[in-house]
Amino acid sequence: MKDMKSLLSSFTYKDVDNKKRIALYIWLGVAVFTIVQSLITHRYNNYLIFENTVRNLFQQTSLYDVYPKYHFDTNHYGPIFSVFFMPFSVFPTPIGFAIWNLFTTVFLFKAIDTLPLKDKTPLYLIAIPCLVSSCLSQQSNPLIGAFIILSYTLLNKNKGLWSSLFIMIGTFIKLYGIVGLSLFFFVKDKKRFIGYLLMWSAILLVVPMFFSSPTYILNSYSEWAISLSQKNAHNIIESSIDISIMGFIRHLFDNAKLPNLEFLIVGALVFLIPYLNFKRFEDQKFQLLILASTLLFPVLFSTGAEDCTYIIAIPAVGIWYLTTEPRKWKAYLVGAVVFFSCNFPQFIYHKVALRYPISLTILSLPFFIVWLLIIYNAYQLKNTSYA
Repeated sequence: MKDMKSLLSSFTYKDVDNKKRIALYIWLGVAVFTIVQSLITHRYNNYLIFENTVRNLFQQTSLYDVYPKYHFDTNHYGPIFSVFFMPFSVFPTPIGFAIWNLFTTVFLFKAIDTLPLKDKTPLYLIAIPCLVSSCLSQQSNPLIGAFIILSYTLLNKNKGLWSSLFIMIGTFIKLYGIVGLSLFFFVKDKKRFIGYLLMWSAILLVVPMFFSSPTYILNSYSEWAISLSQKNAHNIIESSIDISIMGFIRHLFDNAKLPNLEFLIVGALVFLIPYLNFKRFEDQKFQLLILASTLLFPVLFSTGAEDCTYIIAIPAVGIWYLTTEPRKWKAYLVGAVVFFSCNFPQFIYHKVALRYPISLTILSLPFFIVWLLIIYNAYQLKNTSYA
């Protein structure tokens, strides 16, 4: 009987490994397909922006100016990103572009694999539409999502030094990483963790100076703040870009003047509600729900949210689905998330979608519903039956 149980257990783990391997092949297939498609159509402008930041760092020219000779649009990432991107920039553009897309895809896949869940296959599969959008945009969003996930999973293994690194590097690259501090309540040695955060902040601030100068980097941070402020104002005006829950509500009521601050205040207060359930801080299921909420919040409440940004949020849907009590309606809700993630209006009738931007911003609605359910589930958590 014991041998039979052992055999069945072994079969289960092998089955999970096989499904994970298939999921990885699918993800790599998506990455390769989008690389080929982008190279054929010359659609890799974001990569050209990233590549140019390295050039600007060495030449000490502005990281945030317009450079029509190299690309359209401007850079919106912190100075440390120029250093992070250096290994990719040494290759010819097509090769570096391919390596970048493959790297971000595999990095997120491996980060998800560190989650303390038995079978993550559903999570990998529901993420495919968002992965397509992300790979086509070549942005750092998969890395930011991975940084947030790793800031929890490494903390869960008592590796606060590396957990704090991923929080700070995500913050210094795109600000989104700052939400990783929501996991601070789960830290056992809080004083040491704060020390790690300060240490990494200093290192990430100073490192780019070795490739340029202190004055240049400090000025770059001032320019970065101005760049982000201008981008935020532009996103609100440009209705096709703000695919956040705020953007959806603006278009639902046809009122572009609805202010951000009220949205953010209400969103932040709702985000904090589960922390009232302080007795569950050491409960792994509670921690996973907070991680899921953390992945969703910066996307849902950012005017910079685009369809490709939801690769950060989609793992949260999978975490919620796999860690809460099974219900038939949950499968329908996840199906709605996947359907809207496909962003059919954008790909099938783009011009019409731009004329009616609510058809684009509605993508945020099923994610928002999942987020509210996560808040409720975490606040009401009483046991770990489905953790």
